[in-house]
Amino acid sequence: MFPEGGPGAGLLLLRLSVALALLLHPSGGPLTQAMLALTATGLFLGVLTPLLAAVCCLFSFYDFLVMGGTPLPEVGIQLLTAGALALLGPGAHSLDARLFGRRVVTLPPRKKTRVGE
Repeated sequence: MFPEGGPGAGLLLLRLSVALALLLHPSGGPLTQAMLALTATGLFLGVLTPLLAAVCCLFSFYDFLVMGGTPLPEVGIQLLTAGALALLGPGAHSLDARLFGRRVVTLPPRKKTRVGE
């Protein structure tokens, strides 16, 4: 869930590209820009990455259908990259990895019992 090495660095770059696409988006009022900046900051840091990437997908789709501010090829690229990020997760270089990283669960040994007792 939190790959390291090359795949982790690739996910970091993917998070950065989706966050920059949000920050460079020109349309919307001050409230919309603040929400986009907050979402981009969360993606940059790797906090709740699948959820924020899904929000990015929804915003790109909404922007294309309602606001008409983004041409179809650009929306397609934004949907594909944010969708890939939502499915792949944040990677090892994220706050999600620090907060929810790999844990070792040790189960106590099972007691041997006889059948029927």
